[in-house]
Amino acid sequence: MQKVIKTCIFTTLLLTNGVLAEFNFDVVPEKLTAYYVSVIQPASSLKFKLTANGFKILASTEILDGKTVITITNNQLRATNSYMATLQILVNKSKNEIRVQNPSYLGAAYLQDNYKYGQFKETLHALESSLGKMNEVADKITFSKLANYRFMFGMPNLKDYIIISENKKDTQSITGLTAKKYISYSLKLENGTLLVGHKLKEKTNDFLKKIGETKNSQLLPYEAMIENGKVSILDPKYYLALSLPLLSMSDFMKIATTPDQIVKDIKKAYQ
Repeated sequence: MQKVIKTCIFTTLLLTNGVLAEFNFDVVPEKLTAYYVSVIQPASSLKFKLTANGFKILASTEILDGKTVITITNNQLRATNSYMATLQILVNKSKNEIRVQNPSYLGAAYLQDNYKYGQFKETLHALESSLGKMNEVADKITFSKLANYRFMFGMPNLKDYIIISENKKDTQSITGLTAKKYISYSLKLENGTLLVGHKLKEKTNDFLKKIGETKNSQLLPYEAMIENGKVSILDPKYYLALSLPLLSMSDFMKIATTPDQIVKDIKKAYQ
């Protein structure tokens, strides 16, 4: 009987929520929203809907008090063999909302010339079937600037990654019990690369409070790539600016020590 009920719920979710999406992929917008926001729902309900719509839940990580990030993937995201193999969803109890990273935004930034607007429409429809109606936010960047984005001249871009370790051959130990203090999840990509989500110190995460961006805690956990024994991360000066497009120079100065602290925190997982 329970199996029948679950099947009915699953079918209802797909049939009723599937008509919510109103994305227009025929016209490339001038700007892309970094995130979508929707009405809050219980985490258990959200996880059920995400699974029903083809997503795999990798982890739930408390970034700040009352702000839990759910990390998800699906076949389309994983096949990119990039940092957008995962998406982060923030369940923000203090603001009664849910925020999710926009795969179109990340695709334009990370896939560059290999990205075509609308290629992640299936993933976006699946997200809206899970979250309900998704609205854009003020955090936006001009579409044409995302492929070669940098905060300003002289600052790092996508290619300016940082090497954390060059001798991490035993990737199995990363997902072991000894690493759980530092690691939220790991995901093996189709090209054999390992994508790892890192927990940062509570003190490090406080940078979001300093610049009034706790509502965008979904930019964490901070991810690393492991390929051929080499562990690397996107330069935090690039990733933070990309993830917080409304960040001002004065905001950046308030968190001037944060990029180095992020690198320091991640290195601890590989010592």
